[in-house]
Amino acid sequence: MTDLSKPKPNNKSELLNGFNYEMYNLDLMRKVFPRILSDLEAQFPRQQRKKQFRDLIPLYFYLLSYVDGKHTREDGTASRRFGAAFPSREKIHADLRIDHRRIKLLADILEKNGLLLETRDEWERMRRMKWYFVSFCPHISDDGYVIDANGERIIPDYSSLDLDG
Repeated sequence: MTDLSKPKPNNKSELLNGFNYEMYNLDLMRKVFPRILSDLEAQFPRQQRKKQFRDLIPLYFYLLSYVDGKHTREDGTASRRFGAAFPSREKIHADLRIDHRRIKLLADILEKNGLLLETRDEWERMRRMKWYFVSFCPHISDDGYVIDANGERIIPDYSSLDLDG
């Protein structure tokens, strides 16, 4: 538990007293993303044109910032969207400048590493939407792997990735 009365650096106290903020596991940036990028670079060495995977990081945090935290709808029923982020590919592209064709690949890599729990196609009024269920990654191993609910490291298998899609 965090001691809220303890002095905080810079303007962190003000942020914690306000609204519209989230916390994340610091080991994501310290251990998980460096391990993922190293793994991908080793598995997919430079060819004529090197694949870029660094957009995984802003995509993860972007999706995390759009997670629907409303458990109950206005009519009192449970929301099916609770815990999902659902920005469109067009919005992701416009905001992050990630090419439309790369978003699925990056989401697949995040999912294989346990950073996305699930990616689901949903339909709303004749419009297909992607729902991304983002993991807050509460448990991370010392060597940079997300730990699942069974206490096991999630070891990604990249063999089914469509690098050209």
